[in-house]
Amino acid sequence: MRLFIATLGTETNTFASFPTGIDDFKECFWADRNVETFAPSPWSAPPQIWRDRGLERGWEVVQSLFAFANPAGPTIKADYEAMRDRILDDLRAAGPVDAVLYYLHGAMIADGYDDCEGDLVQRTRALVGSKARIGIELDLHGHVDNTIVDNADLIVIYKTYPHIDHAERAEDLFALMERTLKGEIEPKMALFDCKTMGLFPTTMEGPMIAFTQSLYDGEGKDGVLSLSLNHGFPWADVPLAGAKMLAVADRDQAIADRAAKHYGEAFYRIRAAATLPFTPFKEAIEAAKLKGDKPLLIADTSDQIGSGAPGDTTYVLKALIDAGIRNAVVAPLWDPSAVKICFQVGVGARLKLRIGGKFEPHSGPPLDAEAEVLFLKRNAHQDHLPGERIEIGDVAVVRVEGIEVLLTTLRTNLYTLSLFSLHGITFDDKQVVSIKNLYKHKDLFITNTRAQLFVATPGTSNPNWNELPFKQLTRPIWPLDADPLGLD
Repeated sequence: MRLFIATLGTETNTFASFPTGIDDFKECFWADRNVETFAPSPWSAPPQIWRDRGLERGWEVVQSLFAFANPAGPTIKADYEAMRDRILDDLRAAGPVDAVLYYLHGAMIADGYDDCEGDLVQRTRALVGSKARIGIELDLHGHVDNTIVDNADLIVIYKTYPHIDHAERAEDLFALMERTLKGEIEPKMALFDCKTMGLFPTTMEGPMIAFTQSLYDGEGKDGVLSLSLNHGFPWADVPLAGAKMLAVADRDQAIADRAAKHYGEAFYRIRAAATLPFTPFKEAIEAAKLKGDKPLLIADTSDQIGSGAPGDTTYVLKALIDAGIRNAVVAPLWDPSAVKICFQVGVGARLKLRIGGKFEPHSGPPLDAEAEVLFLKRNAHQDHLPGERIEIGDVAVVRVEGIEVLLTTLRTNLYTLSLFSLHGITFDDKQVVSIKNLYKHKDLFITNTRAQLFVATPGTSNPNWNELPFKQLTRPIWPLDADPLGLD
């Protein structure tokens, strides 16, 4: 067997005013073949698994480009086309292959391309013909329509949000592909449009726990091979956006159709109860003034880089200072120029520092303040899943009005508590912990905070959907429209 593997992905916020370029991919994850030589991470682990499993079976594995960028605005057209064509040129040069496995995102948009994944897979099918098999792994915050479904043989999507199952889904996809190549199964895929947008966490609490378990339980039974809910990415104004239910069945299209409809309608019925609630900014700051035996956690949802925001607003920091709160931590805040200045002056220095608010119009005003440099580290990282790490560039921790601020040169979210512990910060003795995250931190703070608030601050990724200027989104869609499927 000859297996071709590649990666290309980013999550595009069409409301972000800063573009994604090829340098952003190289800054986040870029492997020119030899993906096995890179440390395991959310971006490298799936193709590393496919390479290893293929070699274990004696297959020939052909590697191409592996590139991922952090979420931001649309990708520059020429840069997308260059990366796409590099993968296609490698595939063409490889000659006949039995299978192609791609690790993509699902919500990558470039100038002139509303559906980069569909474009790449459609061109791949044209190259390899009808006999070769194509398998895709996607983030659940993607956009899926029949373009990619009709041109792929297998699609497997993350089941968990926060995303902790990228490696498991890579294993699932490889196993299904191996069975397909052996002739044991013949996949048939079906897609059901749930006509829903939003954010639907799957861990710790709420109806998504049972729903997600039902997907696991339904796989391998009654002809169903795989079940995936594509949640969609709500900060994208494209016609194919929105939640879709994907079912893969063995040989029988009718089974796939019924399963997609059954599980899609089941999700639709719990959508309101499953959606992530948000707290108004002023209400969150009032709650922050109250002291308790544990910190209050404020998640700055509108300026977290996982949804394409820059990660450099100072609204929460300034509000905490104005509220008289002097025992808090704000992390992470992206500010390469401030970090550079801190390294110049060194640990222990006190200086006037302009913090944040610099990158783009949504960044808002910077904060000018007296700052003390507490901690510096080059080439810093935070841990992720066991054996995985997230590079965050150079780090400076400063104290402003009693508040510790962790500044980075690479845009990042908080993935684990190591973001604090590796950089000289304690959080359990704080009155308030503010992080620029949406939800991936939730499970980390269940027992060590008195409450967690998901706060709609000013910023690029406004979670008040009715305030977003949608123009291309296909309507009707909940919650902009009351009951698009008529099942309430």
